[in-house]
Amino acid sequence: MRTILVIIALLVAVGTTLPAATAQRPNIILLTVDSFRPDRLGCYGCARAVTPNIDTLATRGITFTNTFSTASWTNASLVSLLTGLYPSVHGVQRRGQSVPPGLVTPTGQLREAGWLMPQVNYMFPMPNYMNLGFTPNKHLNLPEFLAEYADTTFFAWYHFHGPHLPYDPPEKWLRRFLPGGVDTSAVGGIASNIVMPRGATEFSSKQQRIISALYDAEVAAQDEELGEVLAVIDSLGLFENSIVILTADHGEELFEHGWVGHASTSLDGTLFDELVRIPLIISLPDGRGAGRRIESLVQTVDVIPTVFEYLGIEPETPVQGQLLPGVVDGADVPPREHLFFETSTCGYQCPDSVELTWLRGVRTQNWKLVQRREPGAQPGYQLYDLRADPAETVDVAGSNPQELARLKGVLAGRIFAGQAARRQVESQLAETTGETTAVAFSEPVRIIFPAPDDTLAHADHDGSIPVRWSGPAEAAYRIEYEVGEGKYHLTGSFIVQGNRQTYGPFTRVFWRAFPQYNPWRFRVVPAGKPSLASGWQTFSFK
Repeated sequence: MRTILVIIALLVAVGTTLPAATAQRPNIILLTVDSFRPDRLGCYGCARAVTPNIDTLATRGITFTNTFSTASWTNASLVSLLTGLYPSVHGVQRRGQSVPPGLVTPTGQLREAGWLMPQVNYMFPMPNYMNLGFTPNKHLNLPEFLAEYADTTFFAWYHFHGPHLPYDPPEKWLRRFLPGGVDTSAVGGIASNIVMPRGATEFSSKQQRIISALYDAEVAAQDEELGEVLAVIDSLGLFENSIVILTADHGEELFEHGWVGHASTSLDGTLFDELVRIPLIISLPDGRGAGRRIESLVQTVDVIPTVFEYLGIEPETPVQGQLLPGVVDGADVPPREHLFFETSTCGYQCPDSVELTWLRGVRTQNWKLVQRREPGAQPGYQLYDLRADPAETVDVAGSNPQELARLKGVLAGRIFAGQAARRQVESQLAETTGETTAVAFSEPVRIIFPAPDDTLAHADHDGSIPVRWSGPAEAAYRIEYEVGEGKYHLTGSFIVQGNRQTYGPFTRVFWRAFPQYNPWRFRVVPAGKPSLASGWQTFSFK
């Protein structure tokens, strides 16, 4: 991360004639953090937290104390945040899925209205984030982008890896939360593994306390990193003409229900509150609502409709969220009666083209109903009385038949509403899909980079992974992959446009995950031309 002085120097050195942000057309800066529990932040009441930068942001913004995601894994939840749609409607429910091309997304609509929509973080080349309306930008780093484009109108989104497994915080924060020292190798792989299947090992009560402290140390480290970005935003005067939003993709279990992690790491995710409750802080350009705390139930699908209402723009594709209270002047916002969730239990790690176990649920202030539907079986239900049992430890479905029946009806209504919304999306796509132009191929595809048996290091390409192959630049291709072994084994495919892709840049911390998935094997198949596929290429990460 560059220093503030360098950032300011860059800003002064670069001129621009792009449209400037104004009170009517503010910038939008969206900061999301992976696996981020609100109850570990000072501004959410945690006495042991070391989160001064997030706490300061809360004093200049509106803090929503009862915010929930839509799913318990990253990509489904973040696409809900960016579209205002639940996963079954936007279509990102598995690793290789994307929002349909041709769908008018809110972010794409903002781009057409004049907002710059830069791809400034490592998530964008992933299939799950295609077709959202963001465009390539020479700066794959948020502070650098802000420095050059501070006088323009933009929507900049950055996702921080945060306290995601493995929990291996910097030494500075390790000493703060575990002053007596600890051998992190003695906590069952928590400090070295991304995937920790539920029940793969046993953790003693002492180990669980250590793991909880490691998570707190990771949160403190994340606050420090966020602080550097917030300082850049402040130094460039961007708080005065920007909507700054801090939130998360999902929470993280820390043994409340017997395990640690979330759907993509445990392979057995849940919809308990520790996995779906997240922070949400919104700072408005005029400072309205600074320091206010709102306790109403809200969900991440509510962010986009609220931003659009603030901007005075009508979404072209209907969204499923509703207005957040306290953000738009004069808006009459009735309280949310319930929240809706839907998730697979294995998230990003789910095998392609295999029937999955799905969880769907509704939550009110006082009750939560969760439906579990396993392949080939009738759905089962669990009901929790959140007033008497906020930790969700006792299923009371059998003793509350009336409440069970009522919430089953609410859940069924949400599922049917989602199916209707998906049909509306498909109808829009049918109207906008045009004919595609065939591209001629003269020979089979040849992979140019990585070379066979390459071993890629972080320093080789400044943390990026450039992938290149022969063939027409205007053609579509399917990348088929098979990576890792055992619990890290993944297979799948996704469509890309053009004969090159660059993934990243990734931080060194994030890069450390890649060798766990060695070896990496892939091939490139021209769309509609399987006979001209490349051979399989194998490489690995250092």
